[in-house]
Amino acid sequence: MSAHSWGSLASSATARDILDSALAAVSDRSEFADVRLIEAEEMRSYISLGGDPDERIEQNIGIGVRVLVDGQWGFAARPLASAADAAVAARDAHASAVALAGSGKPVSLPPREPSSGSYATSVGEDPFAVPTARRYELLADWLAAASAPAEVAAVQAGINAKRQHRHYADTEGSRQHQHFVETGAMVLVTARGHGDVQRRSYPNSFHGNTAAAGWEYLSSLSMTEQAARVGEEAVMLLTAPVAAPGRADVVIGPQQVSLQIHESSGHALELDRILGDEANYAGTSFIRPEDIGSLRYGSEAVTITSDPTVPGTRGSFAFDDEGTPARAFNLIDRGIVRNTLSNRDSAARSGQTLTGAARSDGWGYLPVCFATHVFLQPGEGSLDELLQRMGDGYYIDDNRSWSIDNQRLNFQFGTEVAYEVKGGRRGRLLKNFSYGGITPQFWGSVEAVAGPSEFRSYGYPCGKGEPKQWGFLSHGASPMLVRDLRIGVA
Repeated sequence: MSAHSWGSLASSATARDILDSALAAVSDRSEFADVRLIEAEEMRSYISLGGDPDERIEQNIGIGVRVLVDGQWGFAARPLASAADAAVAARDAHASAVALAGSGKPVSLPPREPSSGSYATSVGEDPFAVPTARRYELLADWLAAASAPAEVAAVQAGINAKRQHRHYADTEGSRQHQHFVETGAMVLVTARGHGDVQRRSYPNSFHGNTAAAGWEYLSSLSMTEQAARVGEEAVMLLTAPVAAPGRADVVIGPQQVSLQIHESSGHALELDRILGDEANYAGTSFIRPEDIGSLRYGSEAVTITSDPTVPGTRGSFAFDDEGTPARAFNLIDRGIVRNTLSNRDSAARSGQTLTGAARSDGWGYLPVCFATHVFLQPGEGSLDELLQRMGDGYYIDDNRSWSIDNQRLNFQFGTEVAYEVKGGRRGRLLKNFSYGGITPQFWGSVEAVAGPSEFRSYGYPCGKGEPKQWGFLSHGASPMLVRDLRIGVA
């Protein structure tokens, strides 16, 4: 299975043989074992102002095996050069578990019914089949549109795509085959002048936006038109005024809400953090195990869900990386914490509901609790109606900076743009807007959320774990109205 055999495991039958050979190599002494066989390909095409296009394609294929012996996990992973590597990885994982037996508090996984099936992203046009020249032509168009104003000092435009064949099997009888495709694009503009530097981005302020879709997703983004808009806005920001610090009512746009969800909701509700597992690296959570079911996290307007099954959004799946079937859960129900983002181990240790949030960055990593699709559920009405409800204040969107403490409690954020709002109408453009707060007080100040027609979803990369691994997920929201927010945070 050399580098030239890409796609050889797209066949579920071939994958089943390799998975079965790994499970067959696990000793009878093991209490549980699972195997993940993953084949991945990623393409990134970028161009910067004054530079040449740069395109890179990476491929990898490998297997990861977990074995539970006497309550202790063993794990081994290796690239797959031949079918025999599966059994080697399994024996190494078993040996590791045996060596660790008796060294710590034993893990006890409650029994579950096996789950088998397949899942595939709906794709109209394969992004890997698009000629390189066509990608370069689009990137050049976006670059030219964004760099038209004289004060634009730097532009980066990019297209990315990823596809994965992920196969899973365990000793409980689960057999799963999932095939994912993601496609995305970005443009980032930096303007310089009048003693200032400002930036604008589209369609998301972190490496653009990526969807679970094919090449057709790019058509929905209107990239050339939007690149011209953000180029002009970056220049306008150079001479824009700054809002006076103090307290104000604010309508927060969906992109900024999505990052607020990620940092103060998604991570705060990961059960391994709640149990203290991430304390020495990425922090814990202000939420305690005994708070689940009773803690007032936000206002009645705040219902936050986890639903990895939503189609078309980055990181959608039918089974997590421990084989748990994906389904929707209320994490926050009208302001009260009801569930967490959990894997089998954390759910068993704490007695909490298993919500299927075990994720891994490929075959070489152990699954950990990762935020899945964490969405703020929409309310009613349009953005204009929400602004009218606010009256005087600010409309803000598109994240520029963020900071949050290691308990996901105290935070401050900056946005790329803000607009002064008078009598419910947007007025002058403002720059360098920032706000801060304490998580439950902030979400408790949410008075209303706009309706489903205003809902937008954004795909994110997220780093976690030791060794660090990347998870890919989406957060979605409609604009929301927050009363008496602290603004002008230095």
